[in-house]
Amino acid sequence: MAAAALVDDELPEEQLQGNSRIQEDELLALQAIYGDDMLVFDNMDGLRFFQISLHYQLQGDIQVYINVDVGTNETTETGDDETDDSEDANDGLLYACSLQHLPPITLTCLLPRSYPSTRAPHFVIVAKWLDEPEVSRFCSVLDEIWAELPPGQEVVYRWADWLSGSSWSCIASDGQMVLGPDASSAPARADERAIGRSLILDSTIPLMQRYSEERSQETFDQSVHECGVCFSENTGADLLSSLSFSNLAIGDRLVSTEICSEFHPFLLYEICAGRNFMHLPCDHSFCIKCMEAYCSIHVKEGSVATLACPDTSCRAPLPPPVLRRLLADEGYARWEWLALRRTLDTMPDVAYCPRCSAACVAAGDDAQCPACFFTFCARCGDRRHVGDACEQQKQEVSAKGQRKLEELLSLREVLRSTRQCPSCRMAIVKTAGCNKMVCGNCGQFFCYRCGRGINGYGHFFNGGCGLFERVGMGRDGQLDEEVERFMRAVRYTCPDCGAKRTKAEAGANNLLTCQRCQARYCALCRKRVWEVSRHYGPRGDCQQRRMWY
Repeated sequence: MAAAALVDDELPEEQLQGNSRIQEDELLALQAIYGDDMLVFDNMDGLRFFQISLHYQLQGDIQVYINVDVGTNETTETGDDETDDSEDANDGLLYACSLQHLPPITLTCLLPRSYPSTRAPHFVIVAKWLDEPEVSRFCSVLDEIWAELPPGQEVVYRWADWLSGSSWSCIASDGQMVLGPDASSAPARADERAIGRSLILDSTIPLMQRYSEERSQETFDQSVHECGVCFSENTGADLLSSLSFSNLAIGDRLVSTEICSEFHPFLLYEICAGRNFMHLPCDHSFCIKCMEAYCSIHVKEGSVATLACPDTSCRAPLPPPVLRRLLADEGYARWEWLALRRTLDTMPDVAYCPRCSAACVAAGDDAQCPACFFTFCARCGDRRHVGDACEQQKQEVSAKGQRKLEELLSLREVLRSTRQCPSCRMAIVKTAGCNKMVCGNCGQFFCYRCGRGINGYGHFFNGGCGLFERVGMGRDGQLDEEVERFMRAVRYTCPDCGAKRTKAEAGANNLLTCQRCQARYCALCRKRVWEVSRHYGPRGDCQQRRMWY
């Protein structure tokens, strides 16, 4: 490209100076628009030389597919064949990955002295993740854009705007992009200005994934987040400075130095002074200090089973790479040991050597340690019982029978004091309130007295069940003993001082004596008794030995 730029149109000096001013103004405008995505190099033989990194603004994740069928791009003459080819093409697509960010497309321009009067800028398009025919098509479109402009009109911004926007329809549709297939041999370059994919897809896809992850992390580091534990706000990371890497011109073609990445023609590499927040795989973010303290406490206490996302609505387990970043070497080693021990504990045929604590695979009740070769009983940990039964096994059988008896007694008590939900059969006990119950397991409404499923309160007004229990009445309709005694105390009240008095039994004497004021009164009519023979005699209305109810 540098050699081609030396061939220029012969123009008057005044027109060349005008072109130079226009080029300078255009560079200033481009720098103001693209900022850090634009890199201006030193002039090459007095010609202005710069590079723009153009990013696609994706609205969502892009699904990347690999075309594994080489013959899917062939077309036929009839419409039916084209339909068949379309179906075959869909069958030949293999899903590769989902990306949030795509690598940039790099536009490198060298402005000749006759630009923009008569000649277009010399350019090179680099997209090492795209197939080279696609990049060559981009070059053809840029030539058409220049040809449609009147002489003297700047074109670089129009090129950059088309590459970062309208070119998306050439490589993707409906959020899907197809790459490949790999060529069996190196094809002839259709356009020397197009630099496309040179690696096989097995190498290109991982590089694209790595770029997307790094770009997502960069966006996360620059954004402000709030910790869900301590509610502090800060950026994802503190950035100190940035370093710039440029490209080199070799011969008449630009070749990227590729110092930091396969897809970075030049990279603004930001140095992190310290990371403030961590983005978990479940998309929740927490500050580093809270996460380090959270993980350290769980590992120290040995509760690795509950070591999950601190968000109460998530509780997704933390993967080992996240724990490796949060825990020190000793803490991570302890977590590995606890996780392994917990996994082994779930295996019924694993026992631990009583001498060296090594994990052993038990064959029945016997096990042999692979480290110290000690043979022991997997039940009690003593030496292997040759010809004898293990005493612990006998105790376990007896304890097992006792546990079954206790479970049956507990089950009988549950059935006696609870009601079962008519829908899911969950046992429910009522502690207070009305007889309209709702099952906490399935949400079924039912009557606590008869156990039937209900809707609303119509059952209690039209049926035989009351909405509330009568005072002192049990579920079987009988009066509780304590309530009966209380009701008696309420009924037999002294008419003089108001002190309460109970009768020893239902058929006892109805003549009561107040223990506070020593007044005698009748338990039936609540009146003061002055003469017993007159109050309870043949002329009286009360009977001295009448039943209280």
